[in-house]
Amino acid sequence: MTVLESLRKNAAFLLSGLLSGILVLGVWRQWSGEPLFQPQSDFGILIGSVLVTAYVVFSDMRGSNGKQSS
Repeated sequence: MTVLESLRKNAAFLLSGLLSGILVLGVWRQWSGEPLFQPQSDFGILIGSVLVTAYVVFSDMRGSNGKQSS
């Protein structure tokens, strides 16, 4: 399994997780009166999203163990 195949396979999962996280964070910040955009913490969210994506892709590639999908 290639990286692109894994991303295509898990796109809905990854996007729904990212979007729901952003939505919850936005509601939380709006409720507490904080600015919606906070560059330092938002950059951390971006890094976390990349790490989760890398983990999912790595797990897929390791699980396929070199098997080709048809």
